Amino acid sequence: MRMLRRKTADFGPTDSTPMLAGPGRDRPPRILWGVAAFALVTAGMLAMTLAWFRTEALRSGGELTQALAHVIAEQTTRSLGAVDVRMQLAAHELREMEAAGPLDEERVRERLRHSLEGVPFVRNLWVVDPKGTILFWSMAGHADFSVADREYFRAHVDHPQSGFYVGRVVRSRVTREGIMVVSRAVRGPDGRVQRVMAAAIEPPHIQAEWRELDLATNGVIALFHTSGQAMMRSPPMPQALGLDFSNLPLFTHYLPSGPAGSFRNHGVLDGVERLYAWRVLPAYPELVVLAGSPVAQLLADWRRFAWLTGGLWSLAVLAATILGRQLQRQAQRRRRMERRFGELAQAMPQIVFITNAAGTVEFVNERWFEATGRPVASVLGAPWEELAHPEDSRRVAQERAAGVPEGQPVQVEMRLRYRDGSDRWQLVRAVPNRNEHGELVSWYGTATDVHDLKVAQEQLQRQADILRMTANLARLGSWTFDVASRTLSWSDEAAAILDFPPDRRAGLDELIAGLDERDRGPFEAAVRRTLEDGLPFDAEFRMTTPRGRRVYVHSVGRPVRDAAGAVVRVEGATQDIAPLMDLVEQVRELNATLEQRIEQRTRELQQQEALFRTLASEAPLPIWTVDPQGHLTFISRAWYDLVGGAPPEWLGDDWQKLVHPDDMAASTQEWARCRREGRAFRGTRRIRARDGTYHTTTYQASPVRGDDGRIAFWVGVDTDITDLMAQETALRLANEQLEAYSYSVSHDLQSPLQRIGAFAQLLQQELAGQEGTRAGHFLRRIRANVEEMVQLVQGLLSLARVTQAELVRGRIDLSSLATEILQRLKADAPDRQVHWQVEPGLHVTGDVRLMRSVMENLLGNAWKFTSGTPEARIVVGGCVARGEFFVRDNGAGFDMAHAGKLFGPFQRLHRQDEFPGTGIGLATVARAIARHGGRVWGEGEPGRGATLWFTMPVPG
Repeated sequence: MRMLRRKTADFGPTDSTPMLAGPGRDRPPRILWGVAAFALVTAGMLAMTLAWFRTEALRSGGELTQALAHVIAEQTTRSLGAVDVRMQLAAHELREMEAAGPLDEERVRERLRHSLEGVPFVRNLWVVDPKGTILFWSMAGHADFSVADREYFRAHVDHPQSGFYVGRVVRSRVTREGIMVVSRAVRGPDGRVQRVMAAAIEPPHIQAEWRELDLATNGVIALFHTSGQAMMRSPPMPQALGLDFSNLPLFTHYLPSGPAGSFRNHGVLDGVERLYAWRVLPAYPELVVLAGSPVAQLLADWRRFAWLTGGLWSLAVLAATILGRQLQRQAQRRRRMERRFGELAQAMPQIVFITNAAGTVEFVNERWFEATGRPVASVLGAPWEELAHPEDSRRVAQERAAGVPEGQPVQVEMRLRYRDGSDRWQLVRAVPNRNEHGELVSWYGTATDVHDLKVAQEQLQRQADILRMTANLARLGSWTFDVASRTLSWSDEAAAILDFPPDRRAGLDELIAGLDERDRGPFEAAVRRTLEDGLPFDAEFRMTTPRGRRVYVHSVGRPVRDAAGAVVRVEGATQDIAPLMDLVEQVRELNATLEQRIEQRTRELQQQEALFRTLASEAPLPIWTVDPQGHLTFISRAWYDLVGGAPPEWLGDDWQKLVHPDDMAASTQEWARCRREGRAFRGTRRIRARDGTYHTTTYQASPVRGDDGRIAFWVGVDTDITDLMAQETALRLANEQLEAYSYSVSHDLQSPLQRIGAFAQLLQQELAGQEGTRAGHFLRRIRANVEEMVQLVQGLLSLARVTQAELVRGRIDLSSLATEILQRLKADAPDRQVHWQVEPGLHVTGDVRLMRSVMENLLGNAWKFTSGTPEARIVVGGCVARGEFFVRDNGAGFDMAHAGKLFGPFQRLHRQDEFPGTGIGLATVARAIARHGGRVWGEGEPGRGATLWFTMPVPG
C-alpha cells in the first residue's frame, strides 16, 4: 500500500479538486522533468533491449547455420553412402558372374550401368585390377588403360587397411571436367587387393540438390577436403573447384579445434560478411562441410523491429509530454481510484500490475513478491516483457506492441521465474485505461498461474500426436455409425483409407454398394448381428473406393447402448490390411519356391553321392569315409586291392585289425584330437597288405559339414609310400655323402688359396713402385681372383654348415632379430637414407643360428639392391597364423622369367660391377628354410623392387 500511495501522490489533482496556489504551481515542471527522465531511462533500456535482441538474432542465425551444416553433412554422407553401397553391390555381382564363367565386357558394362540407377550424380563406375589397369567401366568404349598413378588406386595398395576412400577433385582423363572420385578395394581372404571399384561423382548434381535448400540471399554452402581443396560450392563457382584454400582460418585455426563449430568472417571470394558453420563428416573424416549465412540478412528482422520500437518509444514520449499537463487535473480522482484499486489488487490471488501506455510497470501487488521472491520495488519502471522468461520476452513485446496502437485488450502466455527456481506459465491479461478524451494512459493487467493446465494440455497434445502418428503408421482409422440416421462419420485416417472426404458423412448403403459381391453378404450379416444382437462387429472386406481404388480392410466395432439398452451407435476402427495380405501371399509363394529348391537340392545331392561313389570306386588310391563316431562307412575298391577281402568286409571297426599295433595308439590319439577340434587329420601308418607284409601309407581326412555347420562325416585317402620311403633313404644317404665331400673339398681348397694370396702380396711388395707396369696389372688380377675364390670357398663352407648343422629348435622372435640386423646395417653405412619397417609380433619355431643366417642374407640383399634407389624402403612382415613371412624392398628387382635361378648356388641375376656378391646367400637361405620343413620363393619386377617369401613353423 505504501508503494501504491507513493505512486498516486506523484500525480496532480483531479478535475474535481481545484488547483491550489503556491506550491501547486510548480507541479507541471516536475511532471515534465519526470517525463524527460522517463524518456531517458526508457531510451537507455530500449537501447539495451535492442542490443540484446541483436545479439539474439546473431545467435539464432548461428544456430540455424549450424543446423544447415548438419543437414548438408547428413545429406552428403547419405549420398556417399549410397555410392558405397552400389559399389559393394556391383563387386558382389561381379563375383557371382565370375563364378558362373568368364566375364563378358558387355554384360559387365550393363551390370555396372544397372548399379548406377538411382544415383544420378555418379557419372561412371569402373573396375581396376591389382596392377592399376581398368578392366571394365559403365561408359561405352574400351577401358583398357592404367590408373596406377591415381590417388584413389594407390590409397588401397599402399594402405592395406583402407576401406571406402574419398579422393580430391581431379580432371577426368576422358571428359577433362572436374570430378570427385571415390573407391573401395575388394580384397581376398589373404587381405590382398583383388579389384578396386571406383566411381566418378559430378559435383554439379550434388550442388543442384543444395540449391533446393532455403538459402538466404548471398548464402553459401561448400564442401572441402581437410587438406584445404575446394570440392563443391553452391552457388556454383567452377573456377574455385580444386583450388587450395588451406590458408583460410577454417583450416589454420578453427578446424584443428574440433569437428564442428562456427565463426564470423568475410568471404574470400566475394567479400560478403557471413556467419559460418563447419562440420566434419563423421563417416568420412577427410571431408568438411561449410555453410555461411549473410550477417546483413540475419539482422534484417532486427532492423525492422528497431525502427518499430523506436517509433513506438517516440510516440510514447510524445504522448507522455502532451498528457503531462492533463495528469494534473486527474491526479486527485486517480488517487482515489488507485487507492481502491490497490486494496482490491492486494486482496486478489493473482499477480496484479499497472503499466503506463508504453508498458512500463508502475504498480504490482504483493503476490509478485510471494511468487517470485523479488522485491516489488525492483520491477517498478521496467517494461513488462522484461519480467518474462528470456525466451518469451521478445514474443511478449511483439504481441503487446501489436495491441498498443489499437488500444485493444491484450492476452498472452509467458513464463515467470519463481522463487524456487522453477519457470511457471502465466496467462497475462491486460486492458487499456483511457481518460475522458479516449486517450490511452495506462494498462491494468493480471497474471494467473496456468502452469499445471499448460503442462496438462501439452501432454494431451503429445499423446494425441503420438496416437495420430501410430494410426498413420499402422494405416488405422476410427469411425462412428449412427443407427438412427444410418450414417457413418470418419476420422482423417479412416477417410484416407476409403477415399471418403473427412468432413463428409456417408450412408451405410453407399458403403455397402462399393463392396465386392463375395464380401457383401458376410458384411451385412455382421451388421445385423451387431445392431440386433448387440454383438461386436468384426469383418474383412474388399471394396472399390469412390476414386476407383481397390482396397482390402479389416474393420471392428462395439455397440453403444442407451439407458433402455437399445443400440444407438457403433464405434469402431478400420485398418488397411492390403500390405499384410500381400505379405501373406508373398510368404506362400516363397514357401512354394523353397519346397521346389529343397526337392531340386535333394536330387542334386543324390546324384552327387552316386557320382562320388562311382569315382571313389574307380580311383587308384584307397578312398574311405568315416562317420562322426569313427566308424568306417565306405571303402573304395583300391582298399581291397591293397589289403585283400571283399565288401562289406572291414567296414565299421574291423579295419583296425589291419593297422600295425605300434601305430594304433598314435593314430587313435590324432583322430580324437582332430574330432574334438573339428579339423582335418593326417599322419603315417603301416597297414598289413594281402601278401602279409606291412606297407607304409600316408593318410589324410577332411571333415564335411552339413547346412547346420556340424560335421556329417570325414572323407579320407591313403597313399602307399613304401617304395618312396626306400628311395628317400637311399637319396638321403647319397646327399649326406655328397655334402661331406663338398665340405671336405671346400675346406682343403682354403690352404692353397691362402698361400697364393700370401705369395702374391709378397710379390707386390717386391714390385713396389711398378704398379703401372703390366706385371703390376697381372698381380692385381691374381689377387682379385684369389679373393673371389676365397669368398666362393667360404660360401660353400657356409652352405655345407647349414646342411650339416644339427637343428636345435626353439621360439624365435623374428621382429627383434630383423630390427637388430637393420640397426647394424644402418650403423655400418650411416650415409645411407633407408626407411625400414618391421611388423611386431613375428614369432617362429626353429634353430636360432640358421634363422639369423636367413635374416642376415635376406636383409643384406635388400640393403645391397636398394643402394641405387633415392628413397630406399625395406619392410619385414608376414602372417603368423599362416606361417608366411616376407622381406620386401623397392630396389633393383628382377625379371620373373629368371625366378627359377634365384635360389641356386652361384646363380646371379645382376652383373658383378653392379652389385658384388658370390651367389651363395639365397642358396643358403633356401637350404636353411628347407631344413625347417618350409619353402621359399620370390616375386619381383625390374626397377620396382622384390619380395622374398618363406614359410616356417610357428609356435603352437
